[in-house]
Amino acid sequence: MINDNEIDAVISTWQDILQDIPNEVAYATVRNLCRVRPKFAPDPADIYLACTEHKAEMTIYQAQRLEQEQRVLELQEYHETEKVGPPPDFIQKKIDAIYRTKVKTDES
Repeated sequence: MINDNEIDAVISTWQDILQDIPNEVAYATVRNLCRVRPKFAPDPADIYLACTEHKAEMTIYQAQRLEQEQRVLELQEYHETEKVGPPPDFIQKKIDAIYRTKVKTDES
């Protein structure tokens, strides 16, 4: 538990330690750490070490997946923070067409 007097110092420490790590890598690493480690709420050193280890082992497919996850997070944040209306009619028609298509059953 952190009291109000320590909040700024803690945030500054976290920012200083993690400033070289791209956000999408940090997000993915924190999610992974929370899934695989018994100690919940990893500290900044755990996150930094996991990010630097992960960066060395990352394949192009993993990097592309991280980029896609980041785009999804950005869109989600946009929809949560901005006033977003319904899609234009031509987009809604395409969405409806996709949902109306049926998967053909296996005929074997």
